[in-house]
Amino acid sequence: LKGPSCSDQVVIWRACKPASPFKDSLSVDLSTMGEEEGDWNVTLEEWLLAEGHCVAGALASVTDGVMYAAAPVAAEEGWSLLFKESYKQMLAQEDGTEKEETIDESAILKTVAEGKRPAQGLWIAGEKYTLTRQEEDDIDGSPIKVAVAGRPKKGVVIYITAIGTVIIGMFDETKSATQTVGNCRKCVHAFCEYMMSIGF
Repeated sequence: LKGPSCSDQVVIWRACKPASPFKDSLSVDLSTMGEEEGDWNVTLEEWLLAEGHCVAGALASVTDGVMYAAAPVAAEEGWSLLFKESYKQMLAQEDGTEKEETIDESAILKTVAEGKRPAQGLWIAGEKYTLTRQEEDDIDGSPIKVAVAGRPKKGVVIYITAIGTVIIGMFDETKSATQTVGNCRKCVHAFCEYMMSIGF
């Protein structure tokens, strides 16, 4: 059976929108919230993957860019699609030469989440993406940082909630005709609305 669409889920939670227990505090340990709100990995699958508009999704904290949840959950596929431990990479320099540099994807994600452009570019799971947009969206009157990046046939949409939760949605056009930047963004936007409604 097909689960509710992104828009359907928004209607459902708006109908019984809970008051946030964290609305008066910005010092929330987001990485431990899964224990109270259920498994974040499963939540990611329900909001970003169930409708088929994203191939993977993840959550991270803006304070350090470290991911603490990823989907698909099976075989930890979400982690393999969205993250790689620090590694060496030859990068082009301004003088036309190449130099080996250490790529720290968490630090790079933190830079993007802060609305800045990382000097090394955006790297996800060992692949380089081109940042095409860094802008603000509006959710319930709150300005939300948004970043969109791509590479051939795939890309990512990144939203940062008002409290500092980083939401990453990845689409891959080779997997499905419905996986486009527009559809991916709709799901990430809807999930961001939901996360903010429960205090994240």
